[in-house]
Amino acid sequence: MLRINLIPQKISPKEARGQQVLFLILLVWLATGGGLFYHYKFVLDTSSIEKNRGIIKENNRKIAEVQAQLSQYKVLPEAEKQKLQAEYQKRVSTVGRIEKVRSNPVFVLLELARIVSVGQLPTVTGPENKTELDTNWDPSPMFFTSLNEKDRFLTLEGVARSHYDVSELARRMRVSAYFRNPEILEAKVMAVGQNAQKKDTPESTMVTFKIKAVMVY
Repeated sequence: MLRINLIPQKISPKEARGQQVLFLILLVWLATGGGLFYHYKFVLDTSSIEKNRGIIKENNRKIAEVQAQLSQYKVLPEAEKQKLQAEYQKRVSTVGRIEKVRSNPVFVLLELARIVSVGQLPTVTGPENKTELDTNWDPSPMFFTSLNEKDRFLTLEGVARSHYDVSELARRMRVSAYFRNPEILEAKVMAVGQNAQKKDTPESTMVTFKIKAVMVY
């Protein structure tokens, strides 16, 4: 028959001292680990904090310098800024119009000179516009007597050899990039005189013409 002893066993003084020593060793380990953790977390790791503080301080210094520089400039109200911008745009536009007025007559004269030059063709926007022109046309007998421009409307007067020359001039102006809607207003045959020595000599004639066109610029 089994017997169970339920009476508490007494611990000898030697065993009690051993347990106390183990408990003290455990406390020392815990204290040492806690100290190392505190040293790493709150002492060694403060270097990165100080570094970040230095960066923030340097950035604040740069911001202060920029603000000091900006304070030297006058900040204009929005209405005044728009007014100054409008005046500037107006001046730029005026200068541009003046430059156009100065240069456009020069371009027109150059284009007319190109049109009535032997072997030259007008300035066209596409090669297909040249197909209707007479490339063998000789404009040398033609000359201009008057050239007037007002509000982009050009009135051109001159003398040509024949009506064909006047028509070819109008065709070249029609395909030119510098003219629009050329219209022959007048083309009259004019006698240029008769040889008094030879009565049988036929009378020479020229054609006076007037052409109106719109200048493109």
